[in-house]
Parts: sequence; structure tokens; C-alpha cells
Amino acid sequence: MDWKLKSLLWIMKYLKPVGEVNISKINDERAKNIQVSRLGQVLFDRKEDVFSIEDKQFLGIPVRIYRNSDLPSQRVIVYFHGGGFCFYNIDSHDYVTRRLSKMNQCTVISVDYRLAPEHTFPSAQEDAFKVIEYIYEHADELKINAQKIIVAGDSAGGTLSACAAHHFKHHSKVKLAGQVLIYPWVDGRVNSKSMEELKEGYMLTKANILWLQKTYVPRVEDRLNPLAAPLHHTDFSDLAPTFVATAGLDPLRDEGKDYADHLIQAGVPTTYVNYEDLIHAFANIPLIAPNGMDLYKDIKVFLDNI
Repeated sequence: MDWKLKSLLWIMKYLKPVGEVNISKINDERAKNIQVSRLGQVLFDRKEDVFSIEDKQFLGIPVRIYRNSDLPSQRVIVYFHGGGFCFYNIDSHDYVTRRLSKMNQCTVISVDYRLAPEHTFPSAQEDAFKVIEYIYEHADELKINAQKIIVAGDSAGGTLSACAAHHFKHHSKVKLAGQVLIYPWVDGRVNSKSMEELKEGYMLTKANILWLQKTYVPRVEDRLNPLAAPLHHTDFSDLAPTFVATAGLDPLRDEGKDYADHLIQAGVPTTYVNYEDLIHAFANIPLIAPNGMDLYKDIKVFLDNI
């Protein structure tokens, strides 16, 4: 493990960026987490310049549109940020979405979906589906190609992207061109081998995950619903080509690998990469280790080939 990552993990023992909090203080916790994310950007990332950035609302849902040119009919990545359905926003992932737009010469639309505990399951999924359909229906005015819509996200955002791929695979009009799942949270059982082996000490803990789960999905009977936990779908065929990334020191590692295996077995063109000696959330702090930027290079290769 790189010395910078070791130092960060030591610091995180005290800052605890995501964890169980008193619901009445959720906004204070969110503000603290945004401050931590900004510090991470300053220390372990760099800000990419893009052609233009515009804040808008689609059907009342805030979005931020990143463009690297003003050409029409661009490929578009619809991006959903991580944060366990309770934390973070489009600001916390600004560097991520800038880089995706810059490196892939495309439009990126980052979605500020509703968060728990104010809005519980399936609020985030509903927002994701509404935004994607809106983008498709308004492709010309958005200067994007309706046949080149890619969904992408990290952690909970990876969950939403996977859910969207299943939701739209039999849609009468919207056909997704691809999905990019960065250490997705896809299994409501929270009992994989990596979940137990890495349950504490690597920033995201099993205790964090269980709290986030009960906060966003308070009804126990919903936690294995495929709309909340897409690993529990029974049919993985006909999904869009997929890139799945996991981190070697992430409790979610094994369920991400399991999800990729299901896709491969169903015949879905799938690229799976595990980034050794990296932790959950490394996409936000890629300069934390020598191989951190490999994720973005691998995503570019994947997108160039679909």
C-alpha cells in the first residue's frame, strides 16, 4: 500500500467521513463530509478544465452539465454520485465528472438525486429513471446523441446505474449504450467474504454500510428487492455493455466481482478490473496511489470500444 494511502487511512480513523449519525444532525454531517471531500480533492486530485459547465433542473431534479466542446450529437455520460444514498452531491464529485468529460470528449450530466433519510427507497431510483428519460426526449436541445447514452456512477451511484440498465433494457424507446459501475453496491445481504475481511480499517466499514442501508431502505423486506440490490435480478441478459471496477481493499469488492460474473455468464460484453491496494472512493482521490488514475484510462478504453 502506498504511503499516502496509509497516511490517509490513519487520518480517516479520526475524521470518519461517512458513518452512523443522529438523523436530526444529518445536514451537519453532510456539510462535514463535503469539507472532507474538498480536502481530498486538493490533496489527491487535480481539477480539469472543460469547455463549459451549466447548472439546470430536469423535472425539478438539479443537474450539472459538463461539455468539452459545443459540437452537436455528443455521446453523453449520465453520472450518479456515491454516498450511500444519504451523503454527497454534484459538488463533491465535480472533479470526477470534469475528468470524464475531458478524457472522453463527451457531455457529462451529473445528477443531484434525492437523499435519505428525507427521501427513502425508491426515491433515488425514480429520479435516475426520470432524468435518463428526460435526456433521451430532449436530446437535440441538449446537443447529445439519444443512441449514445451511458450511465455511470460510483458506489450508490453505481447501484443506480445498474438499476437503470435493468429498467431500460426493454424500454420502448430508450436504449442505453453502456454502463460504468465503479465499486457498485449491489447486494442487500451485506455478507460477502470481502465484507467480513475488510469490515473496518479501510474508510468504508461494514457498520457504515448497514446504517446507510437501514436509512435508505428502512423496510427490511425491500433490501433484497432487485430495484435496491440489482445482484438479485434473475435475468441479466440483454443489458448494455458494462465496465465494472472494484477496489482490492473495499468491503464491496466481492459483490462487484459477483455482479460482473453474472453479466459475463449472461453474455453481456463486460470488462471487469480490480484495482489492487486501493480503497473505496479512490475515484475521488486518484492521486492517492500510483495506479489510481488507471481507472479513468480504463474507462476511456472501454467507452472507445462500445
